Amino acid sequence: MLLAVEDLEALEETIAVLSDSDTVRQLVDSDAELVRGEGETEQQLAEAMRRRRSAG
Repeated sequence: MLLAVEDLEALEETIAVLSDSDTVRQLVDSDAELVRGEGETEQQLAEAMRRRRSAG
């Protein structure tokens, strides 16, 4: 089987993330926040990034 380097790297990264129980827990918590509507909108994130750039 042939596999592109990028695909192999993506699979290795996925395995690393799924092997880290703290990271998986954070992902599950984040998904739950989004389901509850507690996430940030794209506009809110863009504004936060603009403020960060202008402050630096």
